[in-house]
Parts: sequence; structure tokens; C-alpha cells
Amino acid sequence: MSAAAIAIGTAAYRDRDWISRMRLRLTAEAVSLDTVLSEAGLRPIGACPLFRLVETDNAQALFETLAARAILTRPFIENPRWLRFGLPADENAFVRLKEALVHG
Repeated sequence: MSAAAIAIGTAAYRDRDWISRMRLRLTAEAVSLDTVLSEAGLRPIGACPLFRLVETDNAQALFETLAARAILTRPFIENPRWLRFGLPADENAFVRLKEALVHG
């Protein structure tokens, strides 16, 4: 880890206001991701602040469809029905994900 990364991380951990704002932002973005996934017929079965895990019969096909649109998800070798989605980076990324899920 670089000295710059350590300095930035240390400053972030000391900034309680930033931490509070990020917690609220991540919660709101996670709710938005849940909505996009639900509208596509996908139900999260696992969650953390940055990711959602879904279980679907077509996880591999969905992975390939999304990858073709430069939307990266994580498949799991140990369970081929699982696919993990990260929080989209911004509103444009949410729109791209929604369109990809709806229109393939």
C-alpha cells in the first residue's frame, strides 16, 4: 500500500462527518440497486454495504449479457446460480444496469 493511500485512508477515518455522509449515501445507493434488481425479477439473497448477491437460474447467461455491455459482476464457481453486483458508480451506471437488465 502506498504512503498516499495510507494518508488518505487515515484522514478519511478521522473525518466523522464524511463517514456519516458515506453511510447514508451507501444505504441510499443500496436501496436503489435493490429496486433495479427487483424490477428485473432478481431478489437479493445476501447484502453488504457495497454488494448484493442474487440467486438466479440464468446467472451465467446474465453474467455474459452484462459483461457484453461492460457491466462487470462476479459469478461464483462454487454456486453457478449466484451472481454478485457491486454498487454502480453513479446515476449513469444505474441507468446502464437497468437498461441491460430490462433489454438484455
